[in-house]
Amino acid sequence: MSYHYQSILCIILIVICVTFISKFIQSKEFNKALLTVIVLTFILKSFCALDSFLHEWDERYHALVAKHLIQHPLTPTLYENPVEPYDHKNWVANHIWLSKPPLPLWFMSASIATFGTHEFAVRLPAIIFSLLSVLLTYRMGVILFSQKAGVIAALLHSIHGVLTDLASGRLSSDGVETTFLFFVSLGIFWVLRKPIGQFKLLDYIITGMITGLAFMSKWQPSLLVLIVLFIYHFDKKHFWKHSLYCTLSLFATMIVVLPWALYCFAKFPTEAEWMAEAIFHPMTIIIPGNDGTWYSYLTDFGNFFGYPTYVLGIISIYLAIKDYNRKLLTLAIWIAVPLMIFSAAEIKRGTYLMISAPAIFLLVAYFATAVVVYWKKYPISKWLAYVSIISMVVYSIERLYLFSNRKPRHLEWSDELKNRNPVPSSVIYDEPHAIELMFYHDVTAYPFSKKEN
Repeated sequence: MSYHYQSILCIILIVICVTFISKFIQSKEFNKALLTVIVLTFILKSFCALDSFLHEWDERYHALVAKHLIQHPLTPTLYENPVEPYDHKNWVANHIWLSKPPLPLWFMSASIATFGTHEFAVRLPAIIFSLLSVLLTYRMGVILFSQKAGVIAALLHSIHGVLTDLASGRLSSDGVETTFLFFVSLGIFWVLRKPIGQFKLLDYIITGMITGLAFMSKWQPSLLVLIVLFIYHFDKKHFWKHSLYCTLSLFATMIVVLPWALYCFAKFPTEAEWMAEAIFHPMTIIIPGNDGTWYSYLTDFGNFFGYPTYVLGIISIYLAIKDYNRKLLTLAIWIAVPLMIFSAAEIKRGTYLMISAPAIFLLVAYFATAVVVYWKKYPISKWLAYVSIISMVVYSIERLYLFSNRKPRHLEWSDELKNRNPVPSSVIYDEPHAIELMFYHDVTAYPFSKKEN
């Protein structure tokens, strides 16, 4: 079946699923609606993950490192056996590879070891984490608002174009970002699952440990979980106790993170020192192709989630302050803190905003299903929510590239690489797709000519 026919079939399945979801919501059969959302998530992510070539940024590097981790899980390498000099700071051509934390790569490695050196095996963990993240968004919607809001938020999460691109490897950060978002969502879900005043010491410690797993997926943005924890369970009467327990959460995070950090500094001191500095690079340097103005993230925010969400965010802050609505305040903090911090950074990458995606879906779903009293007081909020939903749906369909001609072009060189039969452990020069060749075959490849001694 040609790619275009596959695209038509995918669209038909999407329309069928959305139709059934709408019907189930109207009849208040929310469990059936959620099940259909999960099926839709699997269809979308799996369809896009069927690209039988590795994507340029950053999937091919993650895939190669994950393949090498099968042989030595505690030694992440890009070039397994480099024969040419390399710069340890050059993350696209070095030997020891610490550019990303190991947790998502371990999941990829386990999948490749189980299912073979195949592109879908690289993406399978991200598909699974996407499904789990959609479920977490639903559960948070039920806890904060209602089953109806939970289903709508889960649906928006399911179809969102950028999240689909990430899970299927089509966008930079790919499965790493998807794994990271899952652990951030899990941490915040754990925070929200108990009412204020019922959060015990063990809950604080578990939250910290989950934050540590998020840190092991994508460094310091994971600390957003602890900020949400402090805000949501803040209690004036027990301020010092709450502050102490939040500090213990931070220690729990460090307990999860420190073993890997100490190991890296002991085993790879040069690379680990560079890694420690690079963690804060987004605040101080510009990577070519990832620069922008101070308002770049605001523009991306509108493109990704619909410009009416700006107004909904302002309304939520107003209601949170006016009525002391802690639920809306928590979502506003979840959205605003990353937006402000990333806007202050020199590097501008729109995918960084995905850490707040579940909060945005929940906020839009709330205003789309809010109690009648809010609709009467602030009728614009309902219509803005509807426009936001339509904007996200249209944007998400466009991001699927269902009729793009990019796939056949990539298949041409990808198939040629796979069909080669190079001598194992050989060194190959002048290979424009060196990283991909090393993934498919056990060779060392360089994109340049052999250097003379």
